[in-house]
Amino acid sequence: MFRGATNPYDDIATDENQTSENWEIILNLCDKVTDEGEQGARNVIAALLKRLTHRNANVQLYSLAVAEALSKNCGIEVHRELASRAFTQGLEKLVTDRTGHDKVKKKALSMIQSWAQEWEKDPSLGIMNECYESLKSKSKSP
Repeated sequence: MFRGATNPYDDIATDENQTSENWEIILNLCDKVTDEGEQGARNVIAALLKRLTHRNANVQLYSLAVAEALSKNCGIEVHRELASRAFTQGLEKLVTDRTGHDKVKKKALSMIQSWAQEWEKDPSLGIMNECYESLKSKSKSP
């Protein structure tokens, strides 16, 4: 039924063979997502969510860098997708994964905290704050 439906963002700038972020590609991606509005935001965040589950920590870090760039360079449509239940659950899994790479966990937690603070006055983005508070309560031990 969905055989022909592919996400145009599945090949985003998170190649596991990269040695650093490709900012030209990332900024072009931001422009494309902005031009496509709500549908572009939904598609790019769905693609990022898949990449966050990748076994390679570099792919996860690049995915987080793309998410951060999208949050800074795109509008409310992207913010709503980043603050969606699905994406925040994906971030929470990254942070709480016992086998995950420490650098990935720290980066994800830092981004969750930053977004929670940045978006605290917008109730439509409140799930990010819930995610942050949930992680804070889980990490009461040093």
